[in-house]
Amino acid sequence: MNTTTHAPATRSQEAEAATIRPGAADLNHQPRPKARKPPNDREGFRQAMSWLHTWAGLVLGWLLFAIFLTGTLSFFKNEFSLWMRPETHGLPAADAHVAPKALVALQRQVSDVTQWIMRLPDERDPAVTLLWRDTGNGRFETLRMNPQTGEAITTRDTMGGDFFYRFHFELRTAQKGRWTIEGRWVVGVATLLMFIALLTGIVTHRRFFKDFFTFRPTKGGQRAWLDAHNVSGVLVLPFYLMITFSGLMIFHSLYMPSGIAAAYRGDKGIDSNAYFADLQGEKPERRVRRGPGDKVDPLPPIALEPIMEAASARWHGGRIGALQARRDAEGRVVVEVTRHEGDRLQYRPPRLLFDGVTGQWLEQADPTSPAVTTYGVLYGLHLARFAGPGMRWALFGFGLLGSLMIATGMVLWTVKRSVRQQTQSQRKAAARNATATATATDATTTATAPRAPFGERLVGAINIATLGGLPLACGVYLASNRLVPTATPHRADTELAWFFSAWGLALLWGLWCAMVRPHRGGWSVLMAAGAMVWAGLPVLNALTTHAHLGITLPAGEWMWAGMDLSFLATGALMGWLAWRLRPGRAPQGKKSAATGARHAPATTRVANTHAPSPTPSQPPSPPPSHATPQPQAHAPAHHGGHHGEPSGNAAMAPSNAMSRG
Repeated sequence: MNTTTHAPATRSQEAEAATIRPGAADLNHQPRPKARKPPNDREGFRQAMSWLHTWAGLVLGWLLFAIFLTGTLSFFKNEFSLWMRPETHGLPAADAHVAPKALVALQRQVSDVTQWIMRLPDERDPAVTLLWRDTGNGRFETLRMNPQTGEAITTRDTMGGDFFYRFHFELRTAQKGRWTIEGRWVVGVATLLMFIALLTGIVTHRRFFKDFFTFRPTKGGQRAWLDAHNVSGVLVLPFYLMITFSGLMIFHSLYMPSGIAAAYRGDKGIDSNAYFADLQGEKPERRVRRGPGDKVDPLPPIALEPIMEAASARWHGGRIGALQARRDAEGRVVVEVTRHEGDRLQYRPPRLLFDGVTGQWLEQADPTSPAVTTYGVLYGLHLARFAGPGMRWALFGFGLLGSLMIATGMVLWTVKRSVRQQTQSQRKAAARNATATATATDATTTATAPRAPFGERLVGAINIATLGGLPLACGVYLASNRLVPTATPHRADTELAWFFSAWGLALLWGLWCAMVRPHRGGWSVLMAAGAMVWAGLPVLNALTTHAHLGITLPAGEWMWAGMDLSFLATGALMGWLAWRLRPGRAPQGKKSAATGARHAPATTRVANTHAPSPTPSQPPSPPPSHATPQPQAHAPAHHGGHHGEPSGNAAMAPSNAMSRG
């Protein structure tokens, strides 16, 4: 009998045998190594663009949201200003001779005016607006006058819709801001980052046109937020590209002065005065630069009627939008007649220059070179002052979609990291529970989700303050117009203080909800507060003024009534959001899962009780429809953090009830 003994096989021998005998690797539970995929330069470039897209949008995403939202509101700048000056309600129609009457009234009040600009009434502003100054280069003072008599109207001191307009491109914080250039630089950097985010987003999308028609709100969680971000980004992408690029081009002389320095360099240095004269179609020798303390002779009485008649004849009946009187570099009185901004797309409108003493026509300022025309069209597209009511509402909707695109991108950043952190914590909990089950089947362990990193919680707090707090602050700003007494000193700055105070309180609330004591109520509370403020504006308007819906609706004054109706619609929208984001609301997916669990076998229910439940900040993955049942890991039920509050990213993203629509 053969008694030879065999030595145990080494690991290398087992590996060799596995390569010879098919299926041996499966028996030894050693899967075959997968062949590496060859590097794909296109995928590597797309991943790099995805990284750049994420961080270009995140760094100044909150500022971009504020810039985009206030810019969207600026499409109705005149309407906001009109609503915030209820003293102008009921003004009569403009008289044909209102300009000479307003000028006579100005000369009665101020005798030593050195320059004035008169904006004539139109369908969006029924009053005559007259800006004047009595120094060489000081600030302008403003008067509003009756369009029938030309006499001054006493209105409350407010920035009106100009605040949204000024905050949009220079982050104005006071009526007479001092940091306008610095604010324009900050806005320019944010706009450049948004332009980069748009271009890299186009590269990142593999299914660009498919995403145009893909929106699955019932999927919930990250998928729903990503679909919302893609749809809002792709739907009006040409508008976003136009509005960002034109915004950069408007202040090209500030952001890119090297071109002017190279093309307009003279013996005395850079002649920027000649550049701006060419840009505006003027002669450089007529432009004059004066300091605030320079002595300038007051303007004499000017006969405006023959000048306006001559301008209308040259424009074949075109509307006159504004008049301006000043002294040129030679000291001659020049009257500049500007055509109405709504008569053409290109900005700035054509202007006619007349001698203020003799009334003789001097020249027309309307550059027609291709470069200046292109610049003027981009400028006009950005301002949209050519647009009628229908076009303004369309542009307003595009702007809201842009704000939604930025908001969903900020929320998506937190949702993705919440899902990633939750997945990692579940894996660790499952591994710990498997080890504990192997040693003692009756032992139970409790897996506590780790607290989210400080940076993610900070992003969640600022998301709450910006996305939920800024609409609230805008409503508070409008409400302050009715609540602050009209005799308050520096009343316009007081209204702005209300705005920034409300926004600051929203930031404190967001920090409390996301960092100090995480809970889901951060979003719903701000939305509910905003809903009450916006819906209460028409009521507050009816209690304090005579320009309310009870008067404007029967009279068919749709400009006034439309503002109150829009406020009600905004309040209803924010109220709906607050209802959808309320704490404890069971999402649609959870309801169906709970219904199925009641009819499931007992063994399945027992197994599911040991599965870790998602944190409130992580939208649960959609319920499987036709999937094969998988064995459940016997992990213990997940519990929240200390004091019964949810841990992890509890306040970083809106409720998954919202994402499921």
